Amino acid sequence: MLSALWALVLFLGFHSLPLIAHAKPHEHGVAALEISLSGQTLNLRLSSPLDSFLGWERAPRNDQEKALYRQLRQDLSHYAPILSLPVQAGCVLEKAEVSDPHRLSGGQSTSEASAEHQDLVAEWWVRCEMPNQLKRVTIQGFDRFKRLRRVDVVANTASGLGKARLTSRQRDFQMP
Repeated sequence: MLSALWALVLFLGFHSLPLIAHAKPHEHGVAALEISLSGQTLNLRLSSPLDSFLGWERAPRNDQEKALYRQLRQDLSHYAPILSLPVQAGCVLEKAEVSDPHRLSGGQSTSEASAEHQDLVAEWWVRCEMPNQLKRVTIQGFDRFKRLRRVDVVANTASGLGKARLTSRQRDFQMP
């Protein structure tokens, strides 16, 4: 009975994280990474202002900007451009979702999607054959996305909760 209650507390606690993350101010150069590990299922959710990736957030103004925006969304359909997981864990991407704040997937951007401050959210569902080998998550996106200065990480695993503030100098998050 106590373990079921503890599981409920962890579930509710982690699932309220997106609400907490959205309550934070919109800060360029900063991303939030939420990590949840349950059994062999790893859920990763990254959110950040578009400026952290593209250098602008407004609706793309020309074909070149539209192509960059679409390429970013395509690149983030896998977690590899932004973070890496230990090979020993045997992790395989099962599903990914990348938000489309400017709604270009259907063609033209809409007026309501062209606000000046837009966040991108990417979420990945990963199956890890050896989750006990998932000792760390490394942020490698600092090299590719030069405007990304910091990633605030919050994790929830069977071993406990953890959080860290990562930068280009400290890229590794030790899993709890």
